[in-house]
Amino acid sequence: MVIYRNDLNIPNDLKKVFSDIRNHLAGNFKGITQDNTLVEQVLFLLFCKIQDELETPSTEPVLFQIDHPDKQTLVARINKLFNELKSQFNEIIDATNDQLIIDEANLRVIVAELQTFAISEAPRDAIGDAIEQILLPALRGSQGQFFTPKNISLTMAQILDPKVDELVIDPACGAGGFLTSTLSLHKDINNCKLFGIDKDEFFVKISRLHLAILNYRNPSIFCENSLETPEKWTNTTQSNITLSMFDVVLCNPPFGAKIPITDPRILEKYELGHKWQDKGKTWKKISKIRERQPPQILFIERCLQLLKPGGRMAIVLPEGIFGNSSDRYIIDFLLQNYTILAVISCSHLAFAPHTHIKTSLLFIEKTKQQGNYPIFFAIAKKVGHDKNGKEIYRLDDFGGPTLDKNGNKIIADDLPAITENFRIFKTGKRIGYSSLGFILDRENIVNNILIPAYYNPSINNRLEVYKNRPGYTLVSLGDLVSRNYLSIARGHEIGAKAYGTGTVPFVRTSDIINLEINVDPLKQVSKDTYNKYKDKQDIRAGDILIVNDGTFLIGRNAMITKHDEQIIIQSHLNKLRITCENPFLDEYLLLWSLNTDIVQEQIKAKTFIQATISTLGDRLKEIVLVLPSDSAVKNKRSSEFREIISQKKALKNRFKQLIKEI
Repeated sequence: MVIYRNDLNIPNDLKKVFSDIRNHLAGNFKGITQDNTLVEQVLFLLFCKIQDELETPSTEPVLFQIDHPDKQTLVARINKLFNELKSQFNEIIDATNDQLIIDEANLRVIVAELQTFAISEAPRDAIGDAIEQILLPALRGSQGQFFTPKNISLTMAQILDPKVDELVIDPACGAGGFLTSTLSLHKDINNCKLFGIDKDEFFVKISRLHLAILNYRNPSIFCENSLETPEKWTNTTQSNITLSMFDVVLCNPPFGAKIPITDPRILEKYELGHKWQDKGKTWKKISKIRERQPPQILFIERCLQLLKPGGRMAIVLPEGIFGNSSDRYIIDFLLQNYTILAVISCSHLAFAPHTHIKTSLLFIEKTKQQGNYPIFFAIAKKVGHDKNGKEIYRLDDFGGPTLDKNGNKIIADDLPAITENFRIFKTGKRIGYSSLGFILDRENIVNNILIPAYYNPSINNRLEVYKNRPGYTLVSLGDLVSRNYLSIARGHEIGAKAYGTGTVPFVRTSDIINLEINVDPLKQVSKDTYNKYKDKQDIRAGDILIVNDGTFLIGRNAMITKHDEQIIIQSHLNKLRITCENPFLDEYLLLWSLNTDIVQEQIKAKTFIQATISTLGDRLKEIVLVLPSDSAVKNKRSSEFREIISQKKALKNRFKQLIKEI
């Protein structure tokens, strides 16, 4: 059956079609084993398809179909389209080196999948979604390159709201996701002024193709190392891109300690390429250059360098930067010299399934604020997909997916609501105090910490309620320590060589389960090792162990009984001890309080990712205990927990006896 131009149907969802095409080629096309080549070939064909639609009169048969009435073979017809593209778009497709190499059998499969669609008339979002299905496998790079999910790139573009005549650049553009998200904000896309840089030739080419397929025909994308001094860029790049040139910068830089910048010639050009000294309330740069710096740190500064005065930028960064004590100089540098507009914390699933690195979105204006000003914070717990990258939906009261007015499933994604709250905030109106948007004044930033969860409004609201409610006393662990009512001490690392050398338990974070210590016999150590740490650790009955470092175990705790005193504890555990009688609590009341929801929520909020491990650190002292103020209630809680611990120990001993009986 011959297909004419006016027979084509406008598609709304092409994701499955392109996913099927990519999977078919990966499994059936001999001679192509790399995703890069598959991506390139399919994008060439998609470009051919769109050009065919644009150039074919409505009553004429399209060339991009199986059963065309002329005598040319399918391969000949598609190559004709491709050669016309090469001559028309020679800045995007190389006339000599770029070739269609898909054989006729596989070409027929692709054409059959696409031939009935008017892809040129599809919403840009539908085309972008389809292209992403092709790009995803090729974007799992080893150089810190990860695909930016569309909802994140769109959120960043919407919050910065670039006007059609503003100059926009992504200095680590990859496949062009931020640039295409910027296009989606405007109807007259060819008046947009978009620029991109990437150090990978493949991504430069794909980004140009991506934009061209969306009908943005003059993309200014250049292959350079963005972190290099601009004088080292090619003349062409230098004539198109200069520092202090752009109104808007959008960026998801490559990041990771495994790909550091070590070239001193590059490092010396950056403030953040130098070492900094803690001067108490502020930090000072010194002349000594760092030996290495992860690329994401330098990208923060390069993005700022690219901005005009008054320009805006948004960047994706590992969340640890916003709270690690070793990175406080970075935040100090930003707070002292620029205006922080917003920080949005994303779920660790945001970049799943490619990586589970927890990230935040940082928004900055290139202005230096004098005095205090409001900063927008938000926490995106839901990001539209699960750990496998599969879309998840809002649930209704019956456990089924919530539908919009058109009957479509509503994706469970906090980012649109956060974007709307930011928009309201920028108009000067008040917004609700919730995790989806709250305001914190610059002067209330603590220790240069910019992690939204640290200032979690729901926790602060609950503590405020308890503070004003009769019958409760609020006291921090740090306050108890300062009054000498409580001591906190860390354990030690003994080395794996000591494991299995004796019968003395070495208690690790994973051994703290259900308020008890469950010792791994394979990790028991010798008496000599125990004697080495015995006095240093000074473990006594009534001490409480709490997990301070780890991924999902932080906050777990257990009480030492008289049967547990002969142990060594790991450095990732803290030992809490009531040092004297006091008006606030005893060890059992402390154990109860540590396990209340309000304390566990605080522990979660104050847990930061330090390099590859999560840690509560010294912020343990900031935890506020919510205690009964009435002595009778205190005694009742303490007695109940004393009984629980006693019964648990008795049951455990009884179990050991039973399994020995025959």
